[in-house]
Amino acid sequence: MSYESLGVMSEVYSRLPKAEIDHRIARLKDHLRSDELDGAILMTTTELYYYSGVGTGGIVYVPVEGVPIRLVERNLELVESYSLIPEIKPMGRISQLFQTLNVPSGSKIVMEADVIPYSLMSYLQSRADEIQLSDGSDMFRKIRSKKSSFEIGLIEDAAKLVDRSFEFCTEIATPEMTEITLSMKLDAWMVENGHAGFITTRSFNSEMLIYSYVVSSSGSTLNTFFTPISGVGLSLKYPLGPTHQKLGRNRPFLVDTCGNMKGYHSDTTRTFICGKFNEDHNSKLDNLLQVKGFLLKMMKPGSNLGELYADVMDLSIDLGIHDQFMGINKDKVAFLGHGVGLELDELPIFYSKGPDLEQGNVLACEPKIITPGREVLGIEDTYAITSTTNMPLSKFPDRFEIR
Repeated sequence: MSYESLGVMSEVYSRLPKAEIDHRIARLKDHLRSDELDGAILMTTTELYYYSGVGTGGIVYVPVEGVPIRLVERNLELVESYSLIPEIKPMGRISQLFQTLNVPSGSKIVMEADVIPYSLMSYLQSRADEIQLSDGSDMFRKIRSKKSSFEIGLIEDAAKLVDRSFEFCTEIATPEMTEITLSMKLDAWMVENGHAGFITTRSFNSEMLIYSYVVSSSGSTLNTFFTPISGVGLSLKYPLGPTHQKLGRNRPFLVDTCGNMKGYHSDTTRTFICGKFNEDHNSKLDNLLQVKGFLLKMMKPGSNLGELYADVMDLSIDLGIHDQFMGINKDKVAFLGHGVGLELDELPIFYSKGPDLEQGNVLACEPKIITPGREVLGIEDTYAITSTTNMPLSKFPDRFEIR
């Protein structure tokens, strides 16, 4: 019995368009030819989903000439029902991988060596005989950094879901509510309304269970993660994220939420307060809006992110917020934003050595201000780079008073 014959599965699963998969494989083959490589072996959930349409364990092999192959570790029926690579085989023994894939001797093959365990890479190299294995992760990530209109549509859907969750936040948040309680209520609402239930990151040791990251002014601390602002968290093993600290009255708090629709992420932060922002809060938030306005004006194809980063740092000095902008002292983070897509931390990176923007890039930009334990203020929006400018995918108001 195929998975498609089970009605509940047809409700949960929906295929990616075949034209999307065909185009991705064609682009990968073009890169392989350009670099005089013979093929790519892909193993992570992200790349398996990207190139076959199914993320379950196994391998996608894309030879520069010939048809791709999808190997499956288990649940062959699922992959047969939904894979858009028609050539499907059981995984078999890892020691016989190159024979199963019929990789010619002397081939130059690239893999995701940035995330595949060293022990596995070493073992595969020991079984490769005359086949040369090397790292192709930068190639794979750059290919995924240019999104199609279909992908941008899914990221926009994720951002719309987050916007709706912020509206829900304004209906339920109270001064006596704790950060973790609000986070859990928002996360439950997100999953009930279409969130895919995971946040995928590529960085080492960067597990993320919570989608709606709530940080109050009194619970804030310097970054212990790849963000400018972290909460204290619930244990010393995971010293980041929401706590049992109450939101409080007339004290700003952030909700930094990752959407996920069919595997594609958005990233949005808004500043809320149970009560009323004071004059200083509004002045600093207005300064952050000036940074946002600058980005809206300047981000377009051909704009260099390294140059824009320097310009924003200069602007933060002119606005008088530099000392608290993106962290303080040595704990300032060295970026303003990051790509989003099938992973939360994709290319391009918005930092001092960032590349030129290209049409199809989608990135989250997150100007924030922190005084640890006293005040958190921030804005984060997800933008798609179009043929001439940028398109904000996040629409909810930048600040909100909950009365």
